[in-house]
Amino acid sequence: MRISDLAQAAGTTPRTIRHYHRLGLLDEPRRLTNGYREYELADLVRLMRVRWLARAGVPLGSVSSILTAASDDAAADDLEADLVSLIDTVEAERRTLAARSARLRQMLETHRAGRPMSPLPPQLALAFTDLITGEADPAVRREFERERDAWELVAISGSAPEEFFDSTALLLTDPQSRREIVRLYRRFAAVLDQDPELIAAEIDSVAEALESSVRIVLSESGLLEMWQADMLTGANGTMPLRDLVPDDAQRAVMTRLLDRLGLLPSSTGQKGTAPS
Repeated sequence: MRISDLAQAAGTTPRTIRHYHRLGLLDEPRRLTNGYREYELADLVRLMRVRWLARAGVPLGSVSSILTAASDDAAADDLEADLVSLIDTVEAERRTLAARSARLRQMLETHRAGRPMSPLPPQLALAFTDLITGEADPAVRREFERERDAWELVAISGSAPEEFFDSTALLLTDPQSRREIVRLYRRFAAVLDQDPELIAAEIDSVAEALESSVRIVLSESGLLEMWQADMLTGANGTMPLRDLVPDDAQRAVMTRLLDRLGLLPSSTGQKGTAPS
């Protein structure tokens, strides 16, 4: 039979068959005097076996060894190991797809409920939205937006456990804690564009006030101890504090805060870095 007949019988295309020839999965058939390939039943059987394995998820690079192992006892052990490895790969892909499906379903549910689309857990995302939309002062609102963005970066990076977000959500949804947090952010926003040397006392006071709330979140999630250990071993990744907080006075507040939490490398001083 001609290559077109073989392709039709196998439910594929001549181009695919030629590709299998190039990969060595199909032997070249004999050629007629006119130069055309002449395929036989054995070629069709081989082609169907190749396609059967490919549909099962076997990479084309492994097909030849599997077909050889079927008639070679010495390769049987290798075949078993290859199949186990392929199954493990498929299972890992299945788990990845299941997780992706769950995230997409959550996004769809969030959209249908009219909630903000965010990588943050729904309760925390909604709490930040309430803070931002409920704040009349543009400067304070910008601080809330920047804080939300920072939390989204943490969520996307996967560098914090769920407890980290749960603790923050509890603080932002508890009326008393929320009022205190809003008050602190207003104080933090108020130092913007100020000379750090002229408001040194207020900088220390704001850092001290922020410490209690931040320490609660980091301690309950276990991040404080982990980041402190990283600081001692030098294993932590760092991001320049100047990039995170460009204003000099606000950066001074954050530097004091990190120092109080034991998260400021001694070699960096006022130009410290924050754990990433």
